[in-house]
Amino acid sequence: MHTDHRTPPVRRRSRWLAVTVATLTAGAVVLTAPSAQALRGTSTASATATVTAGATSARAPAGQAVRAAPSSTPRAFTAAELALLNQRMADNHAMDKGRMLPAGAGLRLNAPLPEPGGIQPMSTTINRNSTIPNSAIKGGTSFLSSTQEPSTDANGGNIFQTGNWYATRSTNNGATWNYLDPFTLFGSGFCCDQVAQYDAATGRQFWVLQFSDHLVLANASASGSGAFTNWCYWNIDATWYGLPAGTTLDYNDMTIGDSNVYISSNYFGSSSTGAALLRLPKAPMSTCSGFTYYRINRSDNFTFKLVPGSTSTLYFGSNWGQTNGSSFRLFAWPESSGSYSYWDRTVTSYGFYTRNSGQNCASADGVVSNWCQFADSRVLGAYLSSGTIAFSFNAKQDGSHPFPYTRIVRFRESDKAYLSSSDMWGSWGALQFLSLAPNSTGLAGGVVAWGGGTGTTHYYPGSATYSTPANSLALGPNYFLGGAGNPCTSGGIPRWGDYLTVRTYKADTRQWIGAGYAMHGGSCGSTGAYPEPHNVQFS
Repeated sequence: MHTDHRTPPVRRRSRWLAVTVATLTAGAVVLTAPSAQALRGTSTASATATVTAGATSARAPAGQAVRAAPSSTPRAFTAAELALLNQRMADNHAMDKGRMLPAGAGLRLNAPLPEPGGIQPMSTTINRNSTIPNSAIKGGTSFLSSTQEPSTDANGGNIFQTGNWYATRSTNNGATWNYLDPFTLFGSGFCCDQVAQYDAATGRQFWVLQFSDHLVLANASASGSGAFTNWCYWNIDATWYGLPAGTTLDYNDMTIGDSNVYISSNYFGSSSTGAALLRLPKAPMSTCSGFTYYRINRSDNFTFKLVPGSTSTLYFGSNWGQTNGSSFRLFAWPESSGSYSYWDRTVTSYGFYTRNSGQNCASADGVVSNWCQFADSRVLGAYLSSGTIAFSFNAKQDGSHPFPYTRIVRFRESDKAYLSSSDMWGSWGALQFLSLAPNSTGLAGGVVAWGGGTGTTHYYPGSATYSTPANSLALGPNYFLGGAGNPCTSGGIPRWGDYLTVRTYKADTRQWIGAGYAMHGGSCGSTGAYPEPHNVQFS
């Protein structure tokens, strides 16, 4: 889900870090990035901002077991159920963090990406492109939202993908699919914001689901014909994060390290808002056992983006809470420690935007709607590869970028120094919602949304795959999925989607698996229009 954001003057930053412990039972053109000397920012916080906080403990029952019964058809929601789901996705919270950098002309850091169509070098090859499943969704949206928020991962040919408002699996490498029912599987109150990730070390598929007043964290075996059916789950409310009961959680992320599963959430309380993080040991969760876990919450940041590729140290970051548009806060949390560190870095400035704040992803003639109008500049993508930690986020159009674009910022893992920035931008349209993950050859792969158009050209929003060296920018996305209509609106504002997903493909770590989507059959509300989710494997 998203929230309504306003940005007042900067608040005093606290460098004391709240960490608590609780006990539970239960072939492309490649553009070299601008030089570090030209673009490196300066640190605005000590590199030794590590603080150890006190620990608290709590007891809770073991996880609960439930068996899913996959079906060949998705749930057909009633009108009342659809109204309830849309109400839960309304997102009316206000977020006040940091101060906004004044708008500038913008720097053109690199050449634009080529326009879709025609002859162009592409950085990725699509090895499999599966539609989920076309026969079940053509002609209607009884189980789908045009704000898809797709997430996926796979154990070889056993694939799991989620979105609003479905969960689906394939045990034959995407040839056929069947459905689970998240609306009822883990009890009542299901909303949205699902995140899926497979852990090869334990053989378990982990799954986070947003409910109206809590989260569900579930895991199941990802092996054999019964993959993704026997689930163990926990109901996670705000008290797990050390927050007052009744605090609202939203916009969840997940990544898996050597020993732990990490879940981050934004929180909205009666007296405090911010970002929070859980560190949960994956071994006892895999057997539905009890465990000790750690938690962090901070009221001076919004949205923690967890870094795929983290192993014995979790890296995460936020660009929201200090000087929005020129600062970045990078965190490191060793798995063996109860404390973590952070570094505030100045990065090359960009146009930070909030919901409905002037960003415009529409075509020049307005036929393609302003599909990023509901979005903002929170961090959406990240990777750790070849000693580089990188993050990506949406940025606003300016004098150097005619459409909204995606900014990528890079830091050196060894000392957290800011290295460089690059932009995924087009003279023909917008590129937004980039998700990233590393592979085993030193590349980062991604899935990104694209759309817009100049003159009388219309690019309805679709999806593209992408790969690039860790320290440079490749200029050839594979625009594998084009759209055929505009998304629906939320509160009168066009709303495409809050995130896309890409993962390292565990069966061949040179490849990636990703999830994207596009409207087909027309724009939202027209007869036969529907959002079509895709699952792709690429290299």
